[in-house]
Amino acid sequence: MDSRGILSLGVAVVILSFTLLSIKTGYKKELRQIPGPFFARFSGLYRLSLVLTGRAPLEYRRVHQEYGSIVRVGPNHVSISDPVVIPQIYGIGADYKKTHFYNVFIPYYKDRPMQSLFATSDTEYHKALKRPVAQLFSMTNMKHYEIYINECTKIFMDIMQELQDQPIDLGMWLQFYAFDVIASVTFQRRFGFMENRTDVDNMIGRLSSALQYGKVIGQFPGLHPWLIGNKRLLNTIEAVGIRLPDPLVQFVKITEDEIERYDRQAKIQGMERTDFLAQLRTKDAQSGQISYRDMVNHLSNNILAGSDTTAISLRACFYYLMKTPRAYEALVAEIDGADSRGLLSSFVTYDECLRLPYLQAVMKEAMRMHPGVAFPLERYVPRGGATLCGVWLPEGTTVSVNAAVIHMDKVVYGKDADQFRPERWIDASPERLKMMERSFLAFGYGSRTCIGKNISILEMGKFLPQILRDFDVIWAAPEPEWKLHAAWFWMQSGMIAKFRWRQKSH
Repeated sequence: MDSRGILSLGVAVVILSFTLLSIKTGYKKELRQIPGPFFARFSGLYRLSLVLTGRAPLEYRRVHQEYGSIVRVGPNHVSISDPVVIPQIYGIGADYKKTHFYNVFIPYYKDRPMQSLFATSDTEYHKALKRPVAQLFSMTNMKHYEIYINECTKIFMDIMQELQDQPIDLGMWLQFYAFDVIASVTFQRRFGFMENRTDVDNMIGRLSSALQYGKVIGQFPGLHPWLIGNKRLLNTIEAVGIRLPDPLVQFVKITEDEIERYDRQAKIQGMERTDFLAQLRTKDAQSGQISYRDMVNHLSNNILAGSDTTAISLRACFYYLMKTPRAYEALVAEIDGADSRGLLSSFVTYDECLRLPYLQAVMKEAMRMHPGVAFPLERYVPRGGATLCGVWLPEGTTVSVNAAVIHMDKVVYGKDADQFRPERWIDASPERLKMMERSFLAFGYGSRTCIGKNISILEMGKFLPQILRDFDVIWAAPEPEWKLHAAWFWMQSGMIAKFRWRQKSH
């Protein structure tokens, strides 16, 4: 047999082996009784097809509507839409560890992978990393960040007054605002997105590219060590002058510069700073518990994760309010009523926004309708296997619940679950409210709840009444709906709006 024949035979053997393995996996006895699309049981390509177009949340809703509460969406992946399993999989003390999907979000820092609170699957490491900084993210500490949010809100409002009655890309402006806020809260320094009215240094573009990579390679995480997860490969590529869009490199450099700036100024003069970096440096000086590497880790992840999530939630609030005039009018009436009674400061405080129940309901309902993360929250079934939805699953099976699916559950949220109705959070009985809260996954669940949740809630709670007290916000896009694209974060675009000054006196 010549070399060509040997090569052909080798290819045939590989194809045959792969086919037989796929068939064996597809009919794995423990999973074969679980319903789902036929081809999903044989290959991860089906799951890739769900996320490739950016329609993953809508596709996961569709497959659950077709096949029920437990669906096989991959050779070893089961998606569940029954809220009963949420505490079992994600609750405090649950031993369902994060899957290798999250490995694609672990970057390199100084030639070593840098595990973050978000991506690490190591429970003990997660606790050790979180413990020294948890208080800085607590709601009682949010008052220290309000001054920075107020400064950014003033800039946003001045620009909107200048641009009033002109169509603007509201989705883009909310991203600019959220990015400047998280930078100011973290470093006491804005990046200047709003003042410059552009994506400064392509920061937003780089983050978007990284998410597109994660969206695809996350379905086949075994490829990651051969691609961006391979430091040797990255060094080789950079040696020939090619730079990949790695946002961490950019934000780590910014973080290191800001730490150096803080330390340099602290030696020259006493400072009254209450931003995250200043508090972290003070805490480290008192306890010595935070290494420089961990400090860079926390600060850079604030920036990496803290802009998209809040921008998405703010977009959802404005979008559903503009599309639901009844809710818009009810919220403005609540804000105006509180303002007329002298209950709102010139810049609405966090304490004041908590006394606006309809505002809180609007925020909750917008995040229910459109959660910032709309990919499945993947976990591995622990050692010994587990029974979920009455089905026994062997250890190592990937199981997941998707917020975009569970938030539409009509048993939990009512027959009108597909409609924006903030009143459901006010009118619900105590039992119903408890059930709704237990099924609310906009910030995750249990010990892996997003650590920056309170910053996002603070920002939204202050910004919405501030804007709606002074402006009418009007839909001005030629299309009736926004455009959606999910790449871990469920991003929105096409939100063209006009701001009109209400000329109210306070």
